Amino acid sequence: MQQTLFALAAILSFAYLTLGRQRHANDVDRRVITQQIEAAATDVARERMAGIERLAFDEDDTGREGVRTKPSPLPLGIDDETGPGSYDDVDDWIDAGTFVTTVPVGADSLAFEETVTVRYVQDKKPTKASATATLTKEVTVHVREVEDPADRPRAEVAIRRVVTPASVASY
Repeated sequence: MQQTLFALAAILSFAYLTLGRQRHANDVDRRVITQQIEAAATDVARERMAGIERLAFDEDDTGREGVRTKPSPLPLGIDDETGPGSYDDVDDWIDAGTFVTTVPVGADSLAFEETVTVRYVQDKKPTKASATATLTKEVTVHVREVEDPADRPRAEVAIRRVVTPASVASY
């Protein structure tokens, strides 16, 4: 009887340890997957930001040489552009809305929602918004995983850059 209880205790202990080890392995796998999805979202945001930084500061800078010293009187937003493929300056992205980018992952793919915000910020305090036009803009690219996973938080990334006429491309 004593040997049976001892054997039963050993089996239960082994089962408990095995279950704990399996749980730990599942947690590690979930963290690795989460990190990979966050890395993919970060890559999407960086790629979008790099494309935006290749544009002129605003419409007054398209086709212009040199750096301006006075803000443009034009409002933020698209001018004659018809969509992201025709945007020629940074603030055109303010009207882009939300769109979905798909990233291939093996035989599957991940879908991310992208939004871009652009606003004027104070020249000497670029963390504070400006109600009037300045020579400094804040561009933020927000990327969020479309599918809401049940077993982990949804991946979400935001990249912020402060740009000036001297820091972005000129045509």
